[in-house]
Formats: sequence, structure tokens, C-alpha cells
Amino acid sequence: MMKKIQIIILLACVTIVTHAQTCIVVDSECDGSDNYCYECSNDWCGPFELSNGIYRIPYIDGTDVQINNDHLNHCPRGRIDMVGEGGTSSPYKIAAAADGWIRAIEDDNNIQCDCSETSCANNYVWIEHPNGEWTKYTHMIENSVTDLGFEEGDWVTAGTYIGKEGEVGCASGVHLHFEVAQPIDTNTLIFTSFGGWIDLDWAKNVIPVICDITGNVFAEDAEYVAADCGGSCTSSLTNLTATYSAGEYDADIAGSTITTIGAVIYDDYASGLYQAGSSVTLLEGFEARMHSEFTARIGSCNEFPERLLNDATDLSTQTIVNIFPNPASANVTVQWTDDQERIYSIYITDITGRKIKDITRQQVSAGNNEIYFNAGDLHAGIYFLRMDAAEKYLIEKLVIQH
Repeated sequence: MMKKIQIIILLACVTIVTHAQTCIVVDSECDGSDNYCYECSNDWCGPFELSNGIYRIPYIDGTDVQINNDHLNHCPRGRIDMVGEGGTSSPYKIAAAADGWIRAIEDDNNIQCDCSETSCANNYVWIEHPNGEWTKYTHMIENSVTDLGFEEGDWVTAGTYIGKEGEVGCASGVHLHFEVAQPIDTNTLIFTSFGGWIDLDWAKNVIPVICDITGNVFAEDAEYVAADCGGSCTSSLTNLTATYSAGEYDADIAGSTITTIGAVIYDDYASGLYQAGSSVTLLEGFEARMHSEFTARIGSCNEFPERLLNDATDLSTQTIVNIFPNPASANVTVQWTDDQERIYSIYITDITGRKIKDITRQQVSAGNNEIYFNAGDLHAGIYFLRMDAAEKYLIEKLVIQH
């Protein structure tokens, strides 16, 4: 479990003026002339943020994977196309990139179609992760998800085989379309049922941070081997003088320490992530300027910030009937059922799994149960209500609005 998170935001004294999002020049290969492309211009205006989560390559262990389009040259921008090759037999098997809940499955289509068509039905899976991010897996073979017995609401762990690579929908050949998205001002991701496309007014794509690869971000034409996130991080990193401009990024993961020396600058709309096992030290000369995104946090090598305990089992006989946050009073009501008497420990965690508020520890009877607590000391945002009973647990999302 993550030990500590620090979000570092450095603000300068400035005159408030209208500030338009900076744009960068990117590959214009996908200009709309190809039926498999959306219309994209040379200018991409972001968002350029790195993901909060650390994800694995979304194929089963041992699969050789090549990146056809990274976040800069995919159209629409910010998403990834990759293909399995060699190593294991085709069709290649897609895996969950991190622990999470399957929130949407569409896999009853079987036609690879021209993207100029208005009814190009696609197959996809959306997985919601406890850190608040969602991952999408697209173009999979018909029924390859449901044939494995998966249903919406199922919990899967990183590396779980969830379906087969295909070319269903708007696809220029067999491959996996992969993306990471964050909701904007909502407690869930808003997307279309047809195609699973996110509503860009209510969600944004972020650049996936990937474990155990050079630079920790997918690069076009690079080749990788899928594997679980291991302990292969460099022990310590020293970042020397460097300036990151709009659209540029630096994702660093170290087993022990990360230290900056000299002028390490994240300028407007640049992104940085430092994760180290024991310390992150930002010496004089470090700057994260206004409109940049920079996160420093303590966590072991390649640890998923949202990874949950693996030695516990789901409380399959328990069901949270309702969670009622009351914005007017800050009171929260929790109702659930149980088939037997148990001792419950109930508490609140943040999106990384760090406990931030104890609610109660008490014995409850079989049948219907209800508790109340005040959430006035929590900032507005997304949290998780965790209920532990011996070696079993149950987790539900809690959205606080004041």
C-alpha cells in the first residue's frame, strides 16, 4: 500500500489574464483522408497529463507487443494502438492493465468496417480503477470477453486475461486500442454505449504511465514484452538540469531515492511524476511552473497506487444497499445486508487506498444494518468506503460534495 503522497504545486505571483491552452505540433499523418482516421490537425492542444496510476502492458505475460501509434500520433490524440506479435500464438490475449471493476462490456459485434460508415459497431471493455481512472480495451474478438464468464461489475486483478485481440469496428487490422481516461467533475466516466467513446466535455485522456519499460511511457514503434510489474526499478535516480516544455513529460520510478540537482524545470503544460521507495528530494533550482502537472510520491518499485490487499476475499454474501451522502448536512448513511453476525471495521480511504478516517468497529447482526457518520472533515472528492470483517472485505465508492 502506498505510504505517502505529495502533490507539489508551485505558484508564482502573476497578473490574472486569459490563458489559452498551449498547443504543440505533432504528426499530421492522420488528416482524415484515411477512412480509418478521425480528422486531426498538426496542432494538438492537450491535455498532456500523465496518469495517476502505474499500469502494466495490457497483454498476458510473455506476449511480444509493438506500439503502432503512441499518444502523440494516434488520432484522436492521447490514445494508444498496439499489436501482439511472436512469443505466443495468435489471437493474442488481452489483459487488465491494473486492478479494477469491469464497468462495461460490448463484445457481440463481429464486423471490421470502414470508419466513414455511420454505424461502425465496436467491441470494447471499460475498467474502473480505485484511483479514479478508467482503462479501455477495444476491437476484441466477438464474445471473447463473455465467453470467459465476465460480467459488468466483476473485479479483476492486473494481468487477468479478459479477451482476445481483434479488428472489430473501426480498425485498420488486428490490434488493441488502449486508453486511460479521467472523469471531469463527475463520480463516474461518461461514455457512449455505442463504441464506448468518452464525452470530452466530461472526461479526458491521460498519458499512461507503464511499469518496467524505458521511460515508463509507450513510444511509437517500440517493442516490449508483457509482464507483471516487478521489482526491476533502478535503485536511485539523479535528475540533472533539464527543461520540459508543453507536451513533454518525465516519468521516473526508483526503488529507493530520486533527487534533482540544478535547474529541473517543468514549464507550462509539461508533466512530471516521481515515485520512489524512500525519498524524493527536490533541491534548489527545481521548478514546477503554473499550468504544469507534477506529482511526487512515496511507493515501492512499480507499485500500483491503487493496488488493494491480495490476501483478502470479497464479502460475497454482503451487499451495500445504499450509500447516501447528504451535501446539505455532510451526513452519510450506509445501509447493507448480511447473512450472519460479524464484527465490522468500517473506514474511509483516499483513491490510493490510504486510510484517512475511521468510522466504526462494531459487531452487527444478521439481516439489515445501517450506520451514520459525518463527512464534514473530508474535502469534496472521490473516496472509498471499506468494510473489513476478519479476512474478508467490501469496497464501495463514496463521492463527497459540499
